Amino acid sequence: MQHRPDHPTLLDAVAQFLLGEVSPKLEADKALQFRALIAANLASVIANELRTEATRFDAEVARLRRLLPAEASALPLDSGDRATRLDALEQLNRALATKLEAGTLSAEAQAAVLEHLFTTAKETLEVTNPRFDLTHGT
Repeated sequence: MQHRPDHPTLLDAVAQFLLGEVSPKLEADKALQFRALIAANLASVIANELRTEATRFDAEVARLRRLLPAEASALPLDSGDRATRLDALEQLNRALATKLEAGTLSAEAQAAVLEHLFTTAKETLEVTNPRFDLTHGT
């Protein structure tokens, strides 16, 4: 069975159609033209999220495995099922939040958690808004 074009490619085509063909024809209705631009941007963001989801998931899980080795080993993070993997990731993030709320982490562990959170936020922003300046460490 052929799976081409894939979902990100289809969403990119929708975005290009909205930007290239629909939006210019809406000059008389600026509000509708603006909504078409928003729709094109959303299609592009979703396409980028789909393209990078596996890489971002793997990177976040690797960081959380270093921070929470016991908790991570008990979860199905390597399951082939997307929903199961995402649920396991959410459970790990909840476990991390619980440790932070308890205030029992060492200064070194807190620094590692902060770096993890910063990196995760940066990876998310790179997908949703690549021009967002999230300069770190300067």
